[in-house]
Amino acid sequence: MGRDYSKLLSLAVFLSAFLIQLMRFPPWNTLTYDGALYIDIARNLAVNPTSFTYQGIYMMYRPPLYPYTLSIGYHFIHGPLAQLTMARIVSLIFFALTAVITYLTTTELFGRRWKGLIASAFFITNPLAFTMGTRELVHSEFTFFYALSLYLIYTGRKRKTALRVYLAFVAAGLAVLTRYTGLSIIAVIITYLYLTDYWNWVKRREYWIGFALFGLTLLPWLYLGYLHYGGALRPFQIATRVVTLAKPVSASEYVRWLMRDVGKILLGLAIFGFLRLKQNEEGWFTVSWATIGFMMILTVTHKETRFITFLSPVIGILAEQGAEIITDALERIPTFSFGNGVRNHRKAATTGVVAILLVPVFLGAVNLKNRWNMTGRDESEVLRYASEHYVLPNGTLLVSPYLYTMAGLYYPDAHIDMILYEKKIEKRISEGYYDLIIHEEPNTYLNITSSYHYILIKEFYKGKFKLFLNRNIAHPSGGS
Repeated sequence: MGRDYSKLLSLAVFLSAFLIQLMRFPPWNTLTYDGALYIDIARNLAVNPTSFTYQGIYMMYRPPLYPYTLSIGYHFIHGPLAQLTMARIVSLIFFALTAVITYLTTTELFGRRWKGLIASAFFITNPLAFTMGTRELVHSEFTFFYALSLYLIYTGRKRKTALRVYLAFVAAGLAVLTRYTGLSIIAVIITYLYLTDYWNWVKRREYWIGFALFGLTLLPWLYLGYLHYGGALRPFQIATRVVTLAKPVSASEYVRWLMRDVGKILLGLAIFGFLRLKQNEEGWFTVSWATIGFMMILTVTHKETRFITFLSPVIGILAEQGAEIITDALERIPTFSFGNGVRNHRKAATTGVVAILLVPVFLGAVNLKNRWNMTGRDESEVLRYASEHYVLPNGTLLVSPYLYTMAGLYYPDAHIDMILYEKKIEKRISEGYYDLIIHEEPNTYLNITSSYHYILIKEFYKGKFKLFLNRNIAHPSGGS
């Protein structure tokens, strides 16, 4: 009966997370550069499972699992908005599954289902998890496999179940294939095993088999890198180089950003939660997960707050412990004393504290999601207008750099170039090579306006975007 009850609670957590996200599902006219690229790649994978490309260029510096996941549905789902919606539903499903993993992990750690429910509630309302939970990005799927791996390694060790240890390392491999920074999970696992068992774990066969399975999980991608990208490890090397070239962010500035986006209440509860952890297996597991994962992100040159979305489950776990510290403090006040051994009163008090704290946390989550819903809004509306009014099968487009991947979403069969200071681009403009040019201020015009071949047909948002059509395009469908 107890196991059935736990299954019902897991289902309740899943449905709650799923339905809350459905009610706050992003509008169609919000899109990110990275998200559009993942969809573009997934379309090609649906046609050829080795074609991890966009515009004929291999994009293996991007992690593969999310595009491959999308490509399964893209065999049957077509059209830019339908594919965008499916990408977000995939993220939503993984978000809801991670809420269940958070519940199960907390229940395993502290032996109380109600603590698991509270931790999952903090995960669901975590602004980063809540926002990424319906975006066309890798973070929701990555968070799931990262949390699943650690849940399995903990329960596998605790129950002495070799199969769970094996599955933990497979899940760890899938986490790495979802986001390359997932390599930090190996450091988390080793730190946890060392703190609880020193080097004795090295003598156990299941961990060595696990590491072998981890390598085998990565092997197909490494082989594709060898075949198409100039080396088995080159996808990781290029990804590191791309991040290194981006604008560096200091640790102190990053912490300020986290306080803004995650919120002081949730971060404060998580810090309080550290104070309540004990120096036992449960404590070392939680500390390893939170500290090693966060330290690895701090070592990255370019940082964004969304990069720590994968820590949302452990932040939820720590926040639950932090809420109990507040309950401990209340219990010391005679007016709020719960009496000796009155467990139900303590549970009710903690639940009350959590209910009060969840309100501002959730409002912060809604606010962050609304901010993200502004991303790419203008670009999406311009591209949709262009694709509906100027249908160009196998056409040629020239677009400003930020529109490069988004244009691919709306013109999947087109050849697309970026407006860059290159002689090749200027020559093509002068020859009338492009059918349609979409310019976004303040990008350079090159020789677009001086070329006889193009006429300005429409402006958007006070001239921020301009559409230039080739004079030889006779009758664009619905064109002005």
